[in-house]
This record gives sequence, C-alpha cells and structure tokens, in this order.
Amino acid sequence: MDSSLLFKHLYNNGDRIACWYQQKSYSYKWLLSRCDELIWTFSTVGVVAGTMVSLIADYHPDSLASLLALIKLKAIVQPMTRLSEEAIARNSEICSSEFQLWIDEDGFKNIGSTGMKSEHALIDNLRLSGQAGLIIMSSGTSGQSKAIVHNLEQLISVVKPSLQPRTVLSFLLFDHIGGINTMLSAFASGNCLVVPELRTPESISEAISRYQVDVLITSPSFLNLMILKNCFENRSLQVLKQINYGSEVMPASILSYLAEKLPTTRMIQAYGLSEAGVIKTRSDDNQSTFIRIVDDGVQVRVRENKLEVLSKTSMLGYMNAPSPFTSDGWLITGDVVEVRDNSFRIVGRDTEVINVGGEKVYPGEVENIILQLTRVEDVVVSAEKNAILGNIVVARIKASVDTDFIQLRREVILWCKKHLPLFKVPQKITFVNEVDYGLRFKKKRQPIA
Repeated sequence: MDSSLLFKHLYNNGDRIACWYQQKSYSYKWLLSRCDELIWTFSTVGVVAGTMVSLIADYHPDSLASLLALIKLKAIVQPMTRLSEEAIARNSEICSSEFQLWIDEDGFKNIGSTGMKSEHALIDNLRLSGQAGLIIMSSGTSGQSKAIVHNLEQLISVVKPSLQPRTVLSFLLFDHIGGINTMLSAFASGNCLVVPELRTPESISEAISRYQVDVLITSPSFLNLMILKNCFENRSLQVLKQINYGSEVMPASILSYLAEKLPTTRMIQAYGLSEAGVIKTRSDDNQSTFIRIVDDGVQVRVRENKLEVLSKTSMLGYMNAPSPFTSDGWLITGDVVEVRDNSFRIVGRDTEVINVGGEKVYPGEVENIILQLTRVEDVVVSAEKNAILGNIVVARIKASVDTDFIQLRREVILWCKKHLPLFKVPQKITFVNEVDYGLRFKKKRQPIA
C-alpha cells in the first residue's frame, strides 16, 4: 500500500466514523474535507514537499487531519505530545524544524515559521526521494532525545487493512511509533478511533464501556494500574476482543489475571521499536510470554543474546547519534532475549541491566518474581551505586493497604532467595505510595546515586 491507496481507502470509508472525541463523532468524509482545508492553510504559509514540520499535538480530529494533510504534501512530520516548552524547543532545534504546527484540545491553533533550515544528510535523501518523512523523538530517559528518521511511505507500505473495521482506543501517545501505527491502520481499515478524556484507568474503562471498544493497545504497567483499580471486575470490559501490549516485559502474574477476568479476549504481545516500527508477532497462547515474528519481509537473529532485526520499515538513521546498524544492515535493537525453538522472550533492555559484582541482573526478571506475592501491588527494580559491588539491586514496592512492611520485607527476601540466584535478590527494599511511570506509562528505572 502507498499513500495514494491509503487515501482511496479513506474515501471508500467516507460514511464510517473515524473517531470519537469528547463524545462527538467525526466521519472519514469530515476528516478528508478538513484535510483539504488544512492543505490549503499549510501551503499558504510555505509548507511544500520536504518541509520539516513539528506537529505539537495530542489526539484530536484536527491532529488526524493534519497528519493526513502533511502526508499528502510529502512533508516531514515531527510529532510531539505532552512535552514542556523547553523540551519542544530543544527537539525542534535538534531537527532544525522549519515550521511549528500547534493543535490543542480545541483544535488547530496556528502554524508558523521557526526561521531554521534542516540540512541533515538523512533529510536531504528523503527530499530527493520525494516521499513523506517521519521523525520520532526517543523519550530521552538515558540522555538527550534521539531524532529517529523514517521514510513514512515505507511505514504506510506495510499496513494491511483488517478484514473487519474495529473500534480501537487511542491510548498510545500521538508521537509514539505505536500511536502512529494505530492511526495508519485505522486509516487503511476504516477503524473508529476512540480518544479517551484522560489516560487514567477509570477514564479508559469508561471509554471501553461507552463506545464498545474492540481493541485496547497499551503497556503492561498500565494494565497493572487498571488491575489495581479493579477495572476488570467490571463485566462491561469483557466487550474487548483484543488487548495488544508491549514496550515492557510482561509479568506472568498480570497475564494470568487477565486470562481469568477476560476469558474471551485475545492477548497479543506486540513487538515494536521507534527505530523499527511495529512488527507482527504471534504467541502460543494468551498466557505465553514467548513470541515469534510472523511479519513478511522481516528477519530476526540473535547474537550474544541480543535481538537484531532486518526490515524495510527500519529507520533511515539517527540525526544526532551513532548508527545502531551492523555492517551488513541489521538493526541492533538493544533487547536481550531468551530463545526457545523459533520463539523468543524479551528479558530486558541492555541499557537497563544492573551489574552486580560482574553479574547481570535484568529488572523485569526480579519484578516478575516479586509481583507473585499477593500483598505486592506494584514494584520497580533499579540499581544503586555500591563501593564494593559496583551496584546493588533495589526494589521499591507499592504494597496493599494495611500491610505489615517488616513482615512483607521478610517475605520478599525469602521468596526471591527461593526463586533467584543470590546476586539478583534485592539488597535494599523500600515501600512507596506509588510507583513512578513516565509519560508513556513505562516504569522509571533510573539508577539511584
């Protein structure tokens, strides 16, 4: 599929609902009409093929129409969502964005020139190709955000329309590769996107029930937050036909709970990276944490326990960081995996590994064990500097109400010693009111000084 065919699908689905926003529906016919209006607006101020545009927005009918307009203009889009003014300015400067387009909760606000000119080699190559581009900014949790350059036409080319249009909740952020994939899939399939009022367990649950949502795409951490709020005790959530989860290691205890509460809902572990796009996978069953790649044109290999990917949807490169590609063109994902036959399980990110006296500890593995204890509601494991061992393992635990912390600390240590090598057992345990999550609902695991 190319962008011209994508727009043909949009026209064919004209009478279908494209999205629900603040309890009002917008059709694909409306979306296309608004797209044409915005093309004129953007062209008037000087946006042409190859122009770099920072699209500062969250989900809104005008955001969807703006994305389509920029695709049609063959512009290069840099979406940014829920960032501070300082972060927006910094990210725009990294890419030398030529225009900033602002959309708030009321819709299109303004578009204006920044006075900058983007002249990076990757951008020059995109312009020569005459195709639309996409720049995804990494979260920057381990330093400066990386500017990840994609050929947007390549991402569109692998989108396959679903056999039956579905109602999908737009949870992943507008500037997330998963959010972009959700929108492109919706455009190709005539799906209805439901924009929740808030990204809270209560608001998401209410939206699922109100709009009879078929598909929820989210993170394991957010699913756990929904469990803690007893959202899945509400039988109305059984309307979900499918839950796609990814971006983090999935604790087995969460999968087991969901399988019990949502017996007819299909659980799909998605695999995707900002650098590689979203790759189709398959699990053996709803409770398996092992997946295999079933995406045509995508190859994977494992070297030194790290996953590498060869795919035409891989990024063109970073604008401001060294290349993560091997000499023969494979993308080094940074994901450490355990292999079983033709399947693999994500153990963790190589950037999150805790080195304890020369031994490697992956936080997700320790969290998975601790979460098996009934009085542990949530936990985040990270490193703390240590003069002797280099680092020690620290667990910050959110316990259930009225828990005896002294007794639970003892239980955690004994349970971990039973199921983990001694060097992986937390040497420091603290109890917290809430576990910290980032904007993308992934656990914050910054090392403790």
